[in-house]
Amino acid sequence: MVLHRVHHQILRSHHLFEPLNEEQLDELMSTSHLLSIDKGEPLFRQGEPADSFYFIIAGAVKIYRLTPDGQEKVFEVISDRQTFAEAMMLMDTPNYVASAEAICPTQLYRLSNSTYMRLLQNNSRLTFALLGKLCVRLHQRVNEIETLSLKNATHRVVRYLLTQLVRQQTVDSQFELPMAKQLIAGHLSIQPETFSRIIRRLIDENIITQDGRQIAILDRLRLEQFE
Repeated sequence: MVLHRVHHQILRSHHLFEPLNEEQLDELMSTSHLLSIDKGEPLFRQGEPADSFYFIIAGAVKIYRLTPDGQEKVFEVISDRQTFAEAMMLMDTPNYVASAEAICPTQLYRLSNSTYMRLLQNNSRLTFALLGKLCVRLHQRVNEIETLSLKNATHRVVRYLLTQLVRQQTVDSQFELPMAKQLIAGHLSIQPETFSRIIRRLIDENIITQDGRQIAILDRLRLEQFE
């Protein structure tokens, strides 16, 4: 497929594609597909053959699994200019170990595992870039396990709010929650009612305000110290 100039620049900014020369990038994109999907549309289900990974141009996708009792556990929400499912290329299992679904209208590339693996064999910079990506993901998972094991629900919510504030780099201490509270609660392994109750406590204490998904931090120091 012909790569749009803007998409070309976006892909080049990502460390999994930056080491590719133009010929190699063209080879990868020749077996890729640009998808535009609606909210709630699945990309793959747990157990399906893992033959592709994805790069999001715009939108967001949740990665999740269903527990034996039917509860949805959200592992991660992937947003603009991020990849997902690339780890499957190096795993022994041929099938996806989780499911992926759009949480809003999303445009993304579906990229061929076999083509990328062929390029890896001929480009050591690309190999190390992929290893670096997987190491970052591993450290993120270790931190999440520590948080879930050692911190109570309030600490998880406070840490999540502070992380969103830093990530969105706002100057006025305001930001928009990137997803619905049910998804945030699932990501933090707490019940939606618990999440709402903690947010209400923070509001009652005049630490934050909320207007829909818009959050304003009134007292960051108190939020950091909130028990």
